[in-house]
Amino acid sequence: MIEFIARKQIAPLSLVVLLGCTGISWLTTSLVAPQVAQAYTARVDVSLRSKEDDTYQNFLRRAEGIARAAAQRSFDGDILVTEVAVTVIGEHNGAIAPVLLLEVSRQNWKSKPDPQYWATYFPNAQLLLGFYQVTPTAEAQPQPVVPPAPSVEFEPPPGPPGVP
Repeated sequence: MIEFIARKQIAPLSLVVLLGCTGISWLTTSLVAPQVAQAYTARVDVSLRSKEDDTYQNFLRRAEGIARAAAQRSFDGDILVTEVAVTVIGEHNGAIAPVLLLEVSRQNWKSKPDPQYWATYFPNAQLLLGFYQVTPTAEAQPQPVVPPAPSVEFEPPPGPPGVP
């Protein structure tokens, strides 16, 4: 009978020991092993309002400067950021349109931190924002109507009488 009781208690005891060792090894592994770093793309939208008497070229240069600063801030602020996507939205006289998109990886930005090199420019932004006014070309302007000159027929002077 003692043998029967001893066998019943050994089975649950060995199960407890097995589960305990497994739990301890899992806990040790999770505490000692480094966490997996998750790299990601930082997306930043920046709004830029035009100044009075601003030309589109000046506006575009300011947009590039803002995009450059936003990209640098994103890389400096978080070491896990591997790529940055900065969209500059322009506003001029109440019109709003995307001006440029700067997409660059951290490695490329370190080698060449130039927004003009990595930026994609939206070619219709100048027209959509109203910086570029369509003016009629010389061909499209109405031409003054000049009436045709009256035709004058040349008549030879009369010759001596009797000569045909």
